[in-house]
Amino acid sequence: MKKIVMLAAVFVMFISGTAFASHPLISDDAGTVEKGTFQVELNGEISSDKETVAGSTTRTERAQIATTLSYGINDKLDFTLGLTRPWGSIDVDGARCNDAGSLDVGFNLKWQLYEQNGFSVAVKPVFGYSYAVNAPENDYSLSYGAGIVFSKEVAPLAFHLNIGYSYYDYNLPGSGRNSIWSFSGAAVYDLMKNSKLVADIGASSNNDRNVSQMPVFGLLGAIYTLTKQIDVSVGGKIGLTKAETDATGLFGLTLKF
Repeated sequence: MKKIVMLAAVFVMFISGTAFASHPLISDDAGTVEKGTFQVELNGEISSDKETVAGSTTRTERAQIATTLSYGINDKLDFTLGLTRPWGSIDVDGARCNDAGSLDVGFNLKWQLYEQNGFSVAVKPVFGYSYAVNAPENDYSLSYGAGIVFSKEVAPLAFHLNIGYSYYDYNLPGSGRNSIWSFSGAAVYDLMKNSKLVADIGASSNNDRNVSQMPVFGLLGAIYTLTKQIDVSVGGKIGLTKAETDATGLFGLTLKF
């Protein structure tokens, strides 16, 4: 069970992207942080899932906190360093156990290759390291991959399409699927001067190599700009297939300086 929680956390950080996209979106946009600008995101998640197989019911509850630091190297290139700490509990037919979860570190660059008439394209190499907290064995993984991001702005709307691939190198054999593909798309609507409504949908390879069904999610949320330097965000994500977590609440704070 410990490995399952750890793998889910790694997947969320690199494929779902709560750490690297504009919260609460999973899909990233092709824009970059302005040259010389720092951006700090603080966000959290609370999720629950229920699954019944052969008469046995498993209930999983998870929580996660994450922070990311982004910096604009120039107007077309930025980097992001992310730290994610998930943990949870699992109840199988009334027998409950806690899980210490994992500690996940991620790093990515985003290079905007093209921008004209509201259309932009960016590429993102990604790298990561994760280890299971309090695991009796040396249970860790390294990951690396890349993604491509397409964005189109047609005021008051913006659309984003993400395609990504990551390869996971597990220290322990048989821990999970090595190759993970992901696909997602988002829409952002400028409701008023300081507020935006967002929607997101996406799918990916299942990180359990023995399960073929893809996790598919849908998300709705909002971003409110308090000041030029501060955004707050909330969102709700639901699983559209059994392989995805049933329900997740998301909340975040973004600081720019």
